[in-house]
Amino acid sequence: MRVRLEPRLTDPTLAAYALRAAVGGGLALALSAGLLALSDHPPASVLDALVRGAFGSWPAVQSTLSKAVPIGLCAVGIALASRANLINIGAEGQFFFGAFAATGIGLCLPEDTAHPLAVALVLGAGLLGGAAWAALAAIPRAVLGMSEILTTLMLNYICLLWINYLVRGPWADPLTFSFPYSPPILDAGQLGPVFGAIQGGFPVLLAAVALLAVVDSGTRWGYELRVAGDAPEAARYSGINAAWIVISGLCASGALAGLAGAIEISATTGRLQTGLSPGYGFMGVLVAWLAGGRPLPILLVSILYAGLLNGGFSLQIAHIPGAISTVLQATILICILGAGSLARYRIRIVRSTTA
Repeated sequence: MRVRLEPRLTDPTLAAYALRAAVGGGLALALSAGLLALSDHPPASVLDALVRGAFGSWPAVQSTLSKAVPIGLCAVGIALASRANLINIGAEGQFFFGAFAATGIGLCLPEDTAHPLAVALVLGAGLLGGAAWAALAAIPRAVLGMSEILTTLMLNYICLLWINYLVRGPWADPLTFSFPYSPPILDAGQLGPVFGAIQGGFPVLLAAVALLAVVDSGTRWGYELRVAGDAPEAARYSGINAAWIVISGLCASGALAGLAGAIEISATTGRLQTGLSPGYGFMGVLVAWLAGGRPLPILLVSILYAGLLNGGFSLQIAHIPGAISTVLQATILICILGAGSLARYRIRIVRSTTA
């Protein structure tokens, strides 16, 4: 008698994914508790501080939702590109280039610009900036077949160096006493909160999640993305323009990451700076994979991941090393990804027969 894993012929249902995620999350908590005990930190106190820092009060919830916006938008863009079997590792660079474009517009607009128009121009600049930066990887991929994994990854570093040059050189604000900040954008271009408390970018995240659901629900473009990604030869035979699919898929993905950068400028910092992102683009990759690329799970996982990020700051206040939060994130990631991967297989017991 032998036990072996066989791939399932159909994808697991959403309920099956949720069950595996719950099992993976439980295993991650058990492993995290063991690691905390080994490091002489009481697991109950650490987890309590982490949860309170993420969701323990209304200001904590506000901060968590604010951080969920850039993570979620980057994750939606990465999931959208994956529909065409494209792997976008450059959301971090696209985020920063969108922030650069939004800041440029925000610094150039006249002071008497109407608030709705100024916000629309700032966010629109971020959208176009992210798409333009993604196009630098999309066009070589479509024309020359160059790997988008390498090009998007390398473009991250180019963009980060460009931002660092700007805020320390031409765009340096003399009033910040040599800190690497740009001057603030005009007040009219700053996105205020909605409902009096929630960051103004959160409805944009909800709209992006809904847009991904619409693309998946039977639109022609969504169908062409999937066909071109799953069966390139069949797509070519049916007349689908493969080059257009690559360019449009990657540029749409970059546009969402650039929009995240513009929202961070308009709704949070008000100016460009080197520490604008603690790695939102890379977190978006993890969230998209954890959520299986599905719209609603992306929203939920981005909020949970933002909670882990936000809770890490409360650990330091409680005199617990903030690095423990990173260890917990990695443990949860590995366990849930492992559970999700196993969900694509079934266990089969093969009974050996004698001749």
